Amino acid sequence: MAAKTRTKPSTPKGGRSAHPAAHPREVPILAPEVDDERDPDQPFEEGVRDSIDPDLRHRMVSEAAFRLYEERGCVDGYELDDWLQAEADVDHLVLNPKGSGASER
Repeated sequence: MAAKTRTKPSTPKGGRSAHPAAHPREVPILAPEVDDERDPDQPFEEGVRDSIDPDLRHRMVSEAAFRLYEERGCVDGYELDDWLQAEADVDHLVLNPKGSGASER
C-alpha cells in the first residue's frame, strides 16, 4: 500500500495566504439596493388631488357619501363617517383604476 503524503497548502512569499482573514470586528459595507422600476411612495391625498380636478373629486366624494347614507337606510348621525369612507373609496378608485370596477361588487 502506498503511503499517503500530506501536502501543505501553498502560501505566497512572505508567509501570508492569498486571502487574508478579515478582522473579526470588520463589517463589510454594502452598497444600497437601487430599485428604479418601483413607484415612489405617495400619500393618497397628495396623489389624488394632483391627478383630478378638485371640483370633480368633491362631487365624486359627495355622491359616494350619499350612496352610503342611502345604503344605511337614511339614518342620520353618520355624516362624517360616510364622508371619510367616501373619500377613501374615491381616492382608491382614482389611484388604482385598473384594479377596481363594478366586477368587484
